[in-house]
Amino acid sequence: MLWLAWLAPSLCAQTPLPVHVLAEDGPFRDSFIQALDDAATPSITRVADPTQAELLIAIGDQVFRRAQKLDKPLLGVYVSRSAVTLAKRKRCQCEGIWAGVALHDQLAMLEIMMPLARRVGVIIGPHSAWTPGMVQDYQGRLGLTALPVSSVDEMGDRLRESLARFDALVLPVDGELFGPGTAKLVLLTSYRLRRPVFGPDHAYVQAGSVASLYASGADLVAETLVHLQFFQSSKRLRRSGFVHTPTVAVNEHVANSFDMVFHDIDSLREALEVSP
Repeated sequence: MLWLAWLAPSLCAQTPLPVHVLAEDGPFRDSFIQALDDAATPSITRVADPTQAELLIAIGDQVFRRAQKLDKPLLGVYVSRSAVTLAKRKRCQCEGIWAGVALHDQLAMLEIMMPLARRVGVIIGPHSAWTPGMVQDYQGRLGLTALPVSSVDEMGDRLRESLARFDALVLPVDGELFGPGTAKLVLLTSYRLRRPVFGPDHAYVQAGSVASLYASGADLVAETLVHLQFFQSSKRLRRSGFVHTPTVAVNEHVANSFDMVFHDIDSLREALEVSP
C-alpha cells in the first residue's frame, strides 16, 4: 500500500489538463489554436466543450468579458490591463497575458537605438498597457515624463504642445488611443517636429514608427503554455503580465532618416540579445 501512496501524486501529475480556447472566428484564432496544439505537451489537452474544461483561454477583451459568465478559471490572452483589473474586482478567478510589452523592454530598445537620448515622453491613457505609476517607478537613466491623454480628441493638442520638449516619444498598446485613425496624426507630427516615435506595435512600425517590440502570435502561444503548465502544477493561475520574450520590428527607412545607431532588424535583434 505504501507504493500506491507514493505513486498517486505522480499519477495525478500526469492527468491531462483540459483547456478550451474561446476567440472570435478568423485567421488569428485558427493559427493560435494550431500552434498551441503543436506546442502543447501530452499533459495538456484541448477540449471542444467549455463545460468540460478546467481552464478557459479567452483571446481579446470582448471574448474575455463574455467568458467570465462561464464561471471557470480563466486566462485572458492579449487583453488589456484594465479588463483584467475590472474582472478581478468582480471576483473573477482570472489572470491575463496583457496586450503589449513591458515599458522597460521598450525603453531598452530605445536606449540601444538612441544612446544619446535623455528626455522621453510616454503617452498614457485610461486603458493603456502602461500606467502613470510604471513611469514614476522607472529607475533607468532616461528622464521619463508621462503625458496623460484621456481621449483621441486630446491627442493632437497634447502632441503639438509637448513633443518638441523630448528627444523621443514612446507609445503603449492602447486600442482606444492608437488605432489606425490616429497613426497619421501621431506620425506626421513626429516627422514635422523631427522627434522619433517608438511603439506601440508592429502595425505602427509599418505605418512609420521607428521600431517596436511587440507580442507576436508565437510569443503569445509560448507565454500561454507557461501559464498552462503553472496552472497544472499548482492548481492556481499564474500572475498576470506581459510576454517575456517579445519580437522586434524596425522600419529601416524611418530609422535611417533619424540616423539611428541600429537601423536594421538583424543588428538590433543582436544588440538586444546581448544587452543586460
